[in-house]
Amino acid sequence: MCAWGLTEVSDSLQLIASEIVTNALIHAGSDVDVRLRAFADHVRLEVRDSDSNPPVPSPLALDEEENAEAEHGRGLLIVEALAGGWHSFPNGRGKTVSLDMPIPAV
Repeated sequence: MCAWGLTEVSDSLQLIASEIVTNALIHAGSDVDVRLRAFADHVRLEVRDSDSNPPVPSPLALDEEENAEAEHGRGLLIVEALAGGWHSFPNGRGKTVSLDMPIPAV
């Protein structure tokens, strides 16, 4: 990201990539491919694994104490908060999760 001059989005993309890759490793139990591409106005992150089931965000519980003690299930909520959205689509025998992170105008 630094080589591309995109340090302003690097922290968010690092956290997002960590969440999506962790989900792929835990739920797919397979190799994971990561692709990062820079465009003029956004950066695209794609994470591919061998699990064909689409990712499903875990809903937050109504009980605040239960939410505070939950160990799992917030990754995609973090991704949505930072990136504004993500997509999942079949890819061969697995799936790809992708998102576009806007590059702030200078």
